[in-house]
Amino acid sequence: MDINYYKKYEPIDGKWYITKELGRGSFGTVFEVERKDFPDMKSAMKIISIPNSQSEVRSYREENYDLDEQSVTSYFYGFVEEFVKEFKLMSQLKGNSNIVSYEDHDVKKHENGIGWDIFIRMELLKPLGQYFSQNTPNRQDIIKLGIDICKALETCKRYNIIHRDIKPSNIFVSDSGDYKLGDFGVARTLEKTSSGLSKKEHILIWPQRCSRGKNTGPM
Repeated sequence: MDINYYKKYEPIDGKWYITKELGRGSFGTVFEVERKDFPDMKSAMKIISIPNSQSEVRSYREENYDLDEQSVTSYFYGFVEEFVKEFKLMSQLKGNSNIVSYEDHDVKKHENGIGWDIFIRMELLKPLGQYFSQNTPNRQDIIKLGIDICKALETCKRYNIIHRDIKPSNIFVSDSGDYKLGDFGVARTLEKTSSGLSKKEHILIWPQRCSRGKNTGPM
C-alpha cells in the first residue's frame, strides 16, 4: 500500500497526519506523522495491513474450500488479535530510556472485503546507520552504544522477553544521544508454568503461525 491509501484515514486517531515515508519492511511501512495543532510534535507510525492483499484471501479460500466466509474472516482476524494481545506487553516497556517507546495503536477494518489496517505509533528516532553516517563514531560512542543496548536487554530480561534479532538496523538514536533497541518483531516471552519453565512463543509483530519472512521495520 502507498502513502495515498493510508492518508484516507487522516486525521489518524483524530490528530495525526502522514508527512512522509521513512521505511518499508516485510510486514509494514513506517511513516513520519505530525499534529497540525502542534507542528513540532512528530512521531513514527508503522502501518501493517492484514492480509497484505486480497490475493492472500483468495489463496486461503482455495486451499480451504470447505470453510465458510465467517471461518475465513476469523482466520485472518486471528492475526489482528495476536497483535492486540502483544501491545499490552509492548506498553510495559514504555518509559525505558534504551527501548523504542510504544505510544499507541489503532485497528481499522477495511470497508470492502476481508482486511484490517493496524496503526502502531512510536517515538520518532534516527536509525543507527543514518546517525553514524552523519556523525563518525569514536571510542566513547561505541562504549555508550554497548552499555545502552545492554541496559535494553536487561529490561527485556525483567519482562522475560528475548529479542533474538539484535543488529544495527534495529538500533536507533534519540536527540539526546541515547541508543535504543527497537523492532521486537521476532521477540518472544518466556512463561513459567506449573510444570516448570517452558517456552511459549509470542510474536510481537506477526504471529508465528504465519509463514512469512522477518519484519525489517523499526518496530
